[in-house]
Amino acid sequence: MIKTVDLARKSKELELIPAISDHNTLEGVEEFRKTGQKFIAGEEIRTANGDLTGLFLTENIPKHLSFEETIDKIKEQGGLAYLPHMYDKGRHGCGDKFAELVDIIEVFNARCLDARLNEMASETAKKLGKPGAAGSDSHFLSEFGKTYTEMPEFDIGDPGGLLKALGKAKIVGKKIPFYMRGPPYAVMHWRKLKKKLGLGKDIK
Repeated sequence: MIKTVDLARKSKELELIPAISDHNTLEGVEEFRKTGQKFIAGEEIRTANGDLTGLFLTENIPKHLSFEETIDKIKEQGGLAYLPHMYDKGRHGCGDKFAELVDIIEVFNARCLDARLNEMASETAKKLGKPGAAGSDSHFLSEFGKTYTEMPEFDIGDPGGLLKALGKAKIVGKKIPFYMRGPPYAVMHWRKLKKKLGLGKDIK
């Protein structure tokens, strides 16, 4: 839903380094690479047990493999396993069954309807001694930049450098508006209808 050139421009303006992690594909990674902007290559993979994100990937990982096998394939590429929206069952969260196996736990997701879900993820990360991170889960350009993880500079090509930097990270999280939390296609239809009926400012 976000044009690559627009995301590259906004990430440069805000001095943010995005993790490009589309669902079950690295196509977005290849497109963003052409912009010359810094980023982390990833993929949000639908495992047989729920969603798992691989960071620092070079090859696509197929969906519907077991959670453990997916982690193995991430590690084969020298990548990091990032657990997104773990307690959000409505969005294919894995729960905490496999939390000990991952490298990073997402402790704030801007699209979680229930704030308690993020709090539970944060508590689990602390209990397991895992570094936490924030995810904007951006599907629209207006979402990008409101939620991010602030941390010391590190070598963008070094997974270990990211883990070390996350040890000193600060979570900056802002929930997106309620009307933008539905499926992207539903929000787009609402945008068109709202504009057609003249119901005020359009969602960008």
